[in-house]
Amino acid sequence: MIYITTAALGIVIPFWLLWVFYLAVMGLKRAKDAGKLNKTALVMGTPVLIIGYLLDAFVNVTMMTVLFIEVPKELTVTSRLKRHIKEGTGWRLRLASWFIPILDPFDPSGRHIS
Repeated sequence: MIYITTAALGIVIPFWLLWVFYLAVMGLKRAKDAGKLNKTALVMGTPVLIIGYLLDAFVNVTMMTVLFIEVPKELTVTSRLKRHIKEGTGWRLRLASWFIPILDPFDPSGRHIS
């Protein structure tokens, strides 16, 4: 039982962390777009951008490879999801579309992957 719980956490936590970093980056983007991202916030936010990008690449190459049963053609989860939404069919399109309500509302444009 403990192994199942540990394995589940090992899958859920990286996705959750990636989403939290995504929310932080979108907050930085909103401030930048509004002309309110000062130098202090930029300096403090830069590690968030770097760590978030590295986490994004890690999740894409590992977990998303397992979920989509394919080797990635792109480096980020967003790029993979966009490709499947634009070109996909069947279960891969449905799986990619599952992420739309989790990502799109938090992007300033409202269309992060859709």
